[in-house]
Amino acid sequence: MGKGLELNTFKADLNAGFSVALVALPLSIGISLASGAPASSGLIAAIIGGLIGSWLGGTQMTINGPAAGLIVIVLEAILTLGHGDSVQGFKGMLAASVVAGAFQILFGALKFGRKGSAFPASVIHGMMAAIGLIIIAKQAHVLLGYAPIAKNPIMLFSEIPQAFFNLQPSIFGLGFSSLALLMLWPRLPWQFTKKIPAPLITVIFGAFGAHFIQLSPSALLNIPSDLGQWIIFPDFSVMQTFDGWRAAITLALVASLETTLSASAIGKLDPMNRKCNLDRDLLSKGVCNMLSGSIGGLPMIAEIVRSSANVGYKAKTWKSNFLHGVIVLFAVLALPSVLSLIPLASLAAILLLVGSRLGSPSHFMHALKVGKDNLVGFLVTMVVTLAVDLLVGIFAGAVAQYLVEMYLGLKIKHTFKPSYDEKLTNLNVEVFTVESSLIFSNFVSLKEEILKMKKLRRNVKLVLVGCEYIDHSVMDQISELKHDFELCSLNFETELSKEHHSLGEDLLSSQKKSA
Repeated sequence: MGKGLELNTFKADLNAGFSVALVALPLSIGISLASGAPASSGLIAAIIGGLIGSWLGGTQMTINGPAAGLIVIVLEAILTLGHGDSVQGFKGMLAASVVAGAFQILFGALKFGRKGSAFPASVIHGMMAAIGLIIIAKQAHVLLGYAPIAKNPIMLFSEIPQAFFNLQPSIFGLGFSSLALLMLWPRLPWQFTKKIPAPLITVIFGAFGAHFIQLSPSALLNIPSDLGQWIIFPDFSVMQTFDGWRAAITLALVASLETTLSASAIGKLDPMNRKCNLDRDLLSKGVCNMLSGSIGGLPMIAEIVRSSANVGYKAKTWKSNFLHGVIVLFAVLALPSVLSLIPLASLAAILLLVGSRLGSPSHFMHALKVGKDNLVGFLVTMVVTLAVDLLVGIFAGAVAQYLVEMYLGLKIKHTFKPSYDEKLTNLNVEVFTVESSLIFSNFVSLKEEILKMKKLRRNVKLVLVGCEYIDHSVMDQISELKHDFELCSLNFETELSKEHHSLGEDLLSSQKKSA
């Protein structure tokens, strides 16, 4: 009985790992090229993330690999650290990635993983929207077969009309057809289309199309068939400069935030409701990024798109992540020359779809629906990221969000610790009565106290009647706490005033629906 169950679990993980690997192959290559890195670097990251990160990690259902969310940082690091020399810039970026991995190990050891979820949601969404728009701005030119002059995202968008007037018909025709296939394939009525990932079909179609129209070799993927040439070692001399440390810190912060958010989101989709160890997951990504950067691989995170696919393909354990790494490695060893048949326009089509999902207007509408206070952090992060860079954008968005929350009632003395009373009733209920605003920076300490009650098997009542303002990030975490307590057969109750902020009313109504 036990062996039969174990065999069924392995079959499910093998099927999921194989299916995810078919998604990971074209995406990893496309992310590499969009980052200004060798095509092999994304595949190296996917392999290490699967083989090493799977058994080191603190989650069961996530898939590790290079991510669209890091494209902007990696590209900027290569350009800045290379001073015009892309090869030297890539080696410098690898060094920054190794140091970033060391930072992530430190973050995990200091238990920053679970605290990272307190970062303002508006800033995260603004960051991802900006990244999506930057991907679109860059990949639109690749799809058109046009080499832009501009480097800044805003100027790249302004150059798109000129690109249309100077497009290469054969490249654009293949790229546009790939984009159409990518969007239509999942909507076809046949059952087999649900089993074959659209990105894989797109690159296969692109390869045949490129051969049929005899596309120029310069428009195809350039990847060495000699795997020995894939290994590139970092140049740590860049870590003697401000730009080197800036790249490392930016990579560490953004990769850690994305990993924490992705792992938390995928954990909610786990059909077995297994708890994620976010601190261990950060530590594992740190080890993997140090290994990947040491031999020529891109930095990686717990990637949300592939992880969602993993859940959809009915994976059962972390072994699906491991098997996905094995299958990517096998494909690289068995078919290295086949990869050079893939047209860049087809990869651009895949990335354009990824970018359109990240930068979709629906994110703006969601921010507006949540509240104008949330919209400020979102817009400031997005605009400053597009105009300046990602690290400055994140900092500006967080400051803007904090200033808005001060305007709405937050007192400076409650920035990192809210004012609350705590007492235990004779019914084994721990009551927390909050008397100050709750925001992303001060909820961490209160959350830690609430989680202690879960370990003590006590029910919790959170009284927010005297709370002047609660931000959206805190509301999300309160909902998660309620869910966690329910999984432990404990009660988590909130008490809100009728005049409370609309976000509080939304939470109250959602609790009534779940009751």
